[in-house]
Amino acid sequence: MMTRRTFLDMTATGLGASLCLPAAVRASLPSQRAEAKAWFRQAKYGLFVHYGLVSLFPYGKTRPFPPADTTYGLWQRRFTAERFDANAIASLAREAGMKYVNFTPYHGGGPYLFQSTAGRPNTADDLPPRRDLVAEMAEACRRYDLKLMLYVHHTLSRSDAANYDRNMSLFEELLTQYGPIAGLWFDSDRLVHRHPERYPRLVELYTHVRRLQPACLISFCYGITGEEDFITFEHRLRDHAASPFLSDEVKRKLAGKPIEICSTLQLNEQGGSGIRMWFHVEGAYHRTADEVWHLLGETRRGQSNLLLNTGPRGDGSLHPADVLTLREVGRRLHEHGFPVARHDGPMQDDQPERVGWGDRDLCARARRFAGGSPGDLRH
Repeated sequence: MMTRRTFLDMTATGLGASLCLPAAVRASLPSQRAEAKAWFRQAKYGLFVHYGLVSLFPYGKTRPFPPADTTYGLWQRRFTAERFDANAIASLAREAGMKYVNFTPYHGGGPYLFQSTAGRPNTADDLPPRRDLVAEMAEACRRYDLKLMLYVHHTLSRSDAANYDRNMSLFEELLTQYGPIAGLWFDSDRLVHRHPERYPRLVELYTHVRRLQPACLISFCYGITGEEDFITFEHRLRDHAASPFLSDEVKRKLAGKPIEICSTLQLNEQGGSGIRMWFHVEGAYHRTADEVWHLLGETRRGQSNLLLNTGPRGDGSLHPADVLTLREVGRRLHEHGFPVARHDGPMQDDQPERVGWGDRDLCARARRFAGGSPGDLRH
């Protein structure tokens, strides 16, 4: 594992925080972000991994948790992660044709899945795994030539007086202990708009992240400040320009930035919804390779990345259906390249100019948005 001391030593050569860097290195920081965004546009396909205490609950987050008549403390003692295998996850992502993994170092209910002074209880120091799962995932991604992104729960992005110092310490740990992090994926933009008093120093938080790792991309759902590096929507391309929460100035700043669609391998039923299905749910429907192939085609014809989620079971193992689906999709990608959905025939190779959905042409709307006219995304 890369230690914080090792990483901070690297900053002196231009690989970390910008505060103590020579002027020539500081001047190169914008190009590092530009190169990172260019990589992201070409990455196209990533694996989202939601894992945590909620993975033990039979119904994940689809019902109140923890289950009735129990406590988080009781469930934390049952959280052993005995079959969590970061190498198996990274190997599968690579076989599936993916270029990056987005992992949850912390989610609602905890615990922190990494060694932390600021985050307790954590799986390395306090709980039965006695393992740093983020370190394992970082090492596995390096082994399989994948980029690692980290999910940021809304409690970690709070910057009010009661939370700012602690959260800044958590970000410093995550960005100095595990080598290069390709991106931070902030969740729950609606909470920022509902409770802005909880997030008064978000700009400073972004600055702190970029000082520690200049090439680390930042996403915050639809966007908050306009300084995000890419936009993420859940399940489908959405009407970004019609958002009542964003000012025209923020929309202008976000125009032309890369777009990612995140969705789930498990649904509440066939053809159903992936809402609140990010963590493993017993008895859930799992998408087939044909369904993922179609979803990937729809996403790519919109020139967006697809971030496809699997929720490991409570013991850390992947659902066999997800493994089979991802392997089959990877086989097709290896043989045929990326698909594009079209109504008048089977999946085609990645040539979006040849396809269309008429008035609801996601591809055309996304291309116009990427050209800098957010109004073109209106339904």
